[in-house]
Amino acid sequence: MTEIYTAYDSLKNFNGLIHRQPLFISKKLDVDSYHLTFLDTEGNPLGEDAPVPDFLSQLSAILKAINHNQKTLLTIPGSWQKALFEYEMPGIDLIIEANDRSITKPASSHVSYAENAKSNVGNGRTLLIDLEEFSENEISENLPKWRQQHPVLCALNVNAFSQFSLCQLHDIDLLQGFFYTLPDNSIDKKIAPAAQTLMELLVKLQDPEVEVDELAEIINQDVALSYKLLRLINSAFFGLPREVGSTRQAIVMLGQNKIKTWASLLCLSGLDDKPNELRTTAMIRGRMCELLAKHYKGHADVFFAAGLFSTLDALMDKPLEVLLQDLPLSEELHSALLHKEGPAGNALNQVLNYERGNWSAIDYSVASSDALLSAYLDALYWAKELNLQLND
Repeated sequence: MTEIYTAYDSLKNFNGLIHRQPLFISKKLDVDSYHLTFLDTEGNPLGEDAPVPDFLSQLSAILKAINHNQKTLLTIPGSWQKALFEYEMPGIDLIIEANDRSITKPASSHVSYAENAKSNVGNGRTLLIDLEEFSENEISENLPKWRQQHPVLCALNVNAFSQFSLCQLHDIDLLQGFFYTLPDNSIDKKIAPAAQTLMELLVKLQDPEVEVDELAEIINQDVALSYKLLRLINSAFFGLPREVGSTRQAIVMLGQNKIKTWASLLCLSGLDDKPNELRTTAMIRGRMCELLAKHYKGHADVFFAAGLFSTLDALMDKPLEVLLQDLPLSEELHSALLHKEGPAGNALNQVLNYERGNWSAIDYSVASSDALLSAYLDALYWAKELNLQLND
């Protein structure tokens, strides 16, 4: 594990920005793979002759730190591609976005090419269709040709439910975008009984007046929650010096705020009608906000909660302003979530811009690009390790 983290930690020396996005299987919304993009400090594509970084030789270990199956779409310059083929890549399934057509890839069942539909010449296994570059009519007209030339069609910038519906209508194989982090407001959806129970539990957990014994009782009333909480706290993820035997002991040892946050996270992970990646997104946002708290001189617990609860609207398919009416959150947390105001709100806004690749909107006056990159990479690694414990 140390070797894997050391390799992943080496990414922090990269002088630029790194962006990871899930590629969803259209019909199931399971994650097929991840798209890893390397950009300059302004968020622009790297030049094709960009210097090859040292960490490229450790790509195998780096991908193990990112996801389980290590299947990855890479957007990297031609110089990196040439160097990459000189390294051993055991067990890695790579799809490389082809920009430099002078590169000849080695014969390998683990490497294939993807190409952009705008420059389509029909020799990439995967075709990347950027929805910002094509109208609905153009997609319909080109689909027969695209399907004939490419086994896999992947839509990029699926950033609204109307675009998601379009892709499903046309049976696009893979989807990339932040559509899954948005609430579906197309219908007046009633909150399901399980989600209603979850909201009621979240309300109780966030009560600022709750005492230790009362908090322990609230958690213990949900047998599954108390079991998951104790199992997580006693796992290698926490690495506590001794085993925690009860919910009350956990509260005393870790503090009420931390237990409230961890219990809330486990509650959110119990919703079955949403992609698992949305839970991962909540973890990444929470952890990245928490790591940025020191730059904004704020309380880490509040920052973590802001990132975590920022996915509530997508989880419940209800506007945040409606959901927050029932949650007794502090004024600071309420303002951060609803208006992106205050230190925690500013940090959350930075995290959301980074997540969506909205590079021009990021303000580096408080946290530098290096600090944001470091927090982002740590959050990806942290969420992956936490998921291992939750799925065990």
